[in-house]
Amino acid sequence: MARPLKQGLDYFPLDTDFLSDRKVRKIMNACGPNSATILICLLCNIYKDKGYYILWDEEMPFDIADMVGVSEGAVSEVVKKALQVEFFDIALYNKFHILSSRGIQNRFKSCTSKRKDIEIIPDFWVIDGNNSINDVNNPINGGDNEQSKVKKRKYSHTNTRACVGELFPEDTFFGKPLEDCYQELKSNQSWAETVSMNIRSSGYKDFTLDAFYRYLEIFFMEQQNKGETSKSPKDAMAHFASWLKIELKNEKNERRTDKNKIGYSSESKSTEAISPRKPDWLDNQTGTLEDFVNSIPIGR
Repeated sequence: MARPLKQGLDYFPLDTDFLSDRKVRKIMNACGPNSATILICLLCNIYKDKGYYILWDEEMPFDIADMVGVSEGAVSEVVKKALQVEFFDIALYNKFHILSSRGIQNRFKSCTSKRKDIEIIPDFWVIDGNNSINDVNNPINGGDNEQSKVKKRKYSHTNTRACVGELFPEDTFFGKPLEDCYQELKSNQSWAETVSMNIRSSGYKDFTLDAFYRYLEIFFMEQQNKGETSKSPKDAMAHFASWLKIELKNEKNERRTDKNKIGYSSESKSTEAISPRKPDWLDNQTGTLEDFVNSIPIGR
């Protein structure tokens, strides 16, 4: 049985001036020092699998965050900034929701120049005018040279776009005024029910849909208090899910601490409902949580 062809790389060259690159510095200034580690982790995943791109789907923020030890929101913000400064190719992202660039593809091409077979998707390939990984000026590409053969896999442009669109509507990837983002997430009942079900299955059996919406209000108020003015719905979904798990865990620990201090009866414990803890900075606010969120002037 023939050995499966290897597509990705075992290692890739990293320039010694990587941290001095202006694009990288802009990302680090905007997203913090952890962004360099996130970028390197993204590059590792790009090179090891497909070799020159990675599909940025709904699971990737979690995977990268879990590897690096940061929040999913932090990963999403780095990717957003990386697209803005053209660290990744924005046109490829807009069309196919993949992360790639000319630099990434040039390095992949250089590392695989002596391979017998590799696979590329012509629509994803942005270097070389003929969408081929072979450069006619490359001295190894001569006549019947076996190492110059490239296996191209044709992918349907329409099918690729349809698959991506079903998973992620295009407008969920881009920033919206905070109030608009909140209203969009608040109206997404299927997402709210899915998150609530996941929370209940993770041990919080009393978690209700009403509690979900109260936490969602507090989450957006905290974002506004931190100076956020816009957020993409997709990033907000991932960030909120991560934030909610941490918030519930902290509240559970606080209740356990209070129980040890003053004691709870078994009856009060069984009837205790999960409700969000009001942030300290809300003490000076008046009106209901929904009134506060609805009063945010952003986008008006």
